Amino acid sequence: MDKTETRENWDKMAEAYEEFTSVEDSYSNLIEWRTIKGILPELKDKSILDLGCGTGRFSFLFEEYKPKKIVGMDISEGMIAIGKKIAEERGSIVTFLNKDAESLSEIEASSFDLIFSSTMLHYIKDLDNVLKEIYRLTAENGTCILSIINPVYSACYPVMRADGKFPKDEEWKIRYLDYRLRAYIQPWIEYNDAVSDFLSYSYHHTMSDYINAIVKSGFQIKEMLERIPPAEWKENNLPRYYGYLETPTYAIFKCQK
Repeated sequence: MDKTETRENWDKMAEAYEEFTSVEDSYSNLIEWRTIKGILPELKDKSILDLGCGTGRFSFLFEEYKPKKIVGMDISEGMIAIGKKIAEERGSIVTFLNKDAESLSEIEASSFDLIFSSTMLHYIKDLDNVLKEIYRLTAENGTCILSIINPVYSACYPVMRADGKFPKDEEWKIRYLDYRLRAYIQPWIEYNDAVSDFLSYSYHHTMSDYINAIVKSGFQIKEMLERIPPAEWKENNLPRYYGYLETPTYAIFKCQK
């Protein structure tokens, strides 16, 4: 899997992703953001980098905390275009960079008080190198919050088929220590009739892979959170509730330099 393929995939999915994740009952809102809000450092007058920002969903949420600077960075030109349009409509302070994680070396050291990343690291093969760069860009005593696809969940992603065909439901089974490339249909594509099915590709890293890369970079892990699903799902969507209990989507690290 190369970055050109990743960029093209996300360009195709940009509008479907924005539509799928912007609804009030999305996993991003009800689980991920609820958890992140509880571990944010003081952000007033601080500098923030949202790495793998997509359409800027979290970048705009951080704006509520009155930082002095927010930079959203993403590999997808399509995602960045949507983010810029939203920023202009809102009169937002968020600025966007259409760059991939390998471009972090171009940024001056200790530039950001908070570096945040949501569900990006499973697209990165070399965790060690990216975490070292994130550490370098974090200001002294600064914070890094990494929201990752929980390895229990990414272990369910189908291994890439030799024939290139789309996975069958029975292929979604846990292969936790299998490091082969994964190939699957994103949910915002699967449930969006306006977009034809196509495969996305990512890596599967174990929890120890993430922890070791964070520690080797120099960060201290202050917390690691795996939130249970919202209580309201137990009332109005029992299959979703128990499905999340079995294979949680997120694990969220709070780290400090």
